[in-house]
Amino acid sequence: MISNNMRISGLASGMDIDSMVKNLMSANRLPLDKLNQSKTILEWQRDSYRSVNTKISEFRNMMFDLRLESNFNSRKAVSANENAVSVSASSTATEGVYSLEVTQLAEAAKLTSTAAVGAKALQGVNTKLQDLNLANNTTFTIGGEKGTATINVNTGDSIDGLVRAVNEKANTTGVRLSYDANLDHFFFTSTNTGAQAKVNLHSEETSLFSNVLKLGTSATTTAGSLLTGAKAFAGGGSSKINDALTADQTFKVKYDGVEAEFTISKTTTINSLINQINSSGIGKKGVSAYLDSNNKLAFTNPADNATTPIEFSDMTSDSTDILVSLGLDSVTVTARDYYTSSDAGLDALIKYNGVSGQYATNSFEINGLNFTAKQVTGPIDITVTQDTDAIFDKVKGFVDKYNELIDSTNKTLDERRYRDFLPLTAEQKESMSEDEVKQWEEKAKSGMLRNDQMISSALSGFRTAISSVVSGLPSDDMKQLSQIGITTGSYSEKGKLYINTTQLKKAIAEQPDQVAALFTANDGSKETSAGDGIATRLVEQADTLMQKLRAKAGTTSSVDTTYLIGKRMKEYDDQIVNMNRRLEALETKYYNQFTSMEKYINQMNSQSMYMMQQFSGGA
Repeated sequence: MISNNMRISGLASGMDIDSMVKNLMSANRLPLDKLNQSKTILEWQRDSYRSVNTKISEFRNMMFDLRLESNFNSRKAVSANENAVSVSASSTATEGVYSLEVTQLAEAAKLTSTAAVGAKALQGVNTKLQDLNLANNTTFTIGGEKGTATINVNTGDSIDGLVRAVNEKANTTGVRLSYDANLDHFFFTSTNTGAQAKVNLHSEETSLFSNVLKLGTSATTTAGSLLTGAKAFAGGGSSKINDALTADQTFKVKYDGVEAEFTISKTTTINSLINQINSSGIGKKGVSAYLDSNNKLAFTNPADNATTPIEFSDMTSDSTDILVSLGLDSVTVTARDYYTSSDAGLDALIKYNGVSGQYATNSFEINGLNFTAKQVTGPIDITVTQDTDAIFDKVKGFVDKYNELIDSTNKTLDERRYRDFLPLTAEQKESMSEDEVKQWEEKAKSGMLRNDQMISSALSGFRTAISSVVSGLPSDDMKQLSQIGITTGSYSEKGKLYINTTQLKKAIAEQPDQVAALFTANDGSKETSAGDGIATRLVEQADTLMQKLRAKAGTTSSVDTTYLIGKRMKEYDDQIVNMNRRLEALETKYYNQFTSMEKYINQMNSQSMYMMQQFSGGA
């Protein structure tokens, strides 16, 4: 205890006052120690209840899953040629034998150098494009399923820089580029497969195709055009289009029958607008917006502008002309001859029981069957049967979890209570080793829930739920677990379940619907569970017990005043605070008394010294 009073040690009396006060307080602290011990025991009980609650919750979640009929409709599919087609079945698949033929695999769009690039003999990925005979700085437009993007390509760029620039736009275009230094080839590939996937490349610089990418033999020349705005954005792509806007503006682009509208606010950057345009239906048509080398907004038109123009409109009726902000109120149109290479992907073509189908990927679903085509193949058999092993594993998992639960819970209920081993005080712990403290507390914490009536009653309810007949099922159906090979052990085993594997598998194979009903039935009645299946009953029983456990011991996120043990702990806290105050006052009282004694002795000593001096002087 700490007193605010200045304390005087026993200099005058020669007494060890601190030790004397400590000894005096030891006896007075015994009630406080008992309060702390009682609170600690409550904390241990609370934690024990919460541990049981966690186990019940895990079991309840498993039962909630088991009461779903889909668990008993598991299907297994087998392909006659796994190397050509692999297959798995969902619960909606129908048993039977089916035929699948793959006449074409889905493929990505791809363009590959038709000859070695020549960089291998130079510096590989670090080779400059000018060393590969790129004649001029140029622009390079990449188009794919997702949209388009145009990048500036300079003679001083490296192969690695070109690859990174293309791939930085892959999320916009759906096209990736790689370069293999060993093979010394470029590889353009669409990120998706299927007929919608594509790789479209074009540039006005022929040497980019013929000398660098080595796509010359696959490239063609098409007539197109370039539209360039009049405004230069000094800050490049990060420039705000118009940071003085007081209201959002709507900007529309129209091309080849496709219209797209874009909202421009005072915070919209030119790069943001470019990305939106290139990812829209306009971009998917092949139009690409970008900032040219003068930081002016430009648009590539893959068609002759006279026949298929790009049209811009300001759709907002106010004093602001957004076309002026973009520099598109005055557009320069320049004819361009673009060198172009392109490729499209392929869909997977199949026949299922003679019916033709077409899919964008080689993984597809038909009638609850999930296929992965690996090779072109003639008709192969797909056999779908009930997956009795999966159902058996589900039921066995329930039995194992139930046995684990009752075993651990019964051990908790039977655990011995050592009432002579109370929680240790701080002073007691200081006088003991770590091992001694550990061993002591193991006994002190033992048996916190011994013979707990609430938990015992719940386990009894679980046993009744498992052993009782499920009413309301057809007269000839199985109505008890024992009929499918699940039986209860002896009384001493307190409800442990055993499985007759042969009998259970036979029941699953021959009467799967009856096995399912035995677990999943739900009569909808709140008054009785007689018509409910085993899993349904156990979920209800677990919910009831968990509700009682939470009311008594709360959860880790509960406020103490919201559950019974927490309220009692709060009462102990209040008593402990009051007791500490009383003990502090008592300790202060003792020190004050000893201080008064010391002062009196000091006075007596002073008087004695004075008198001795007087007698000495008189002599």
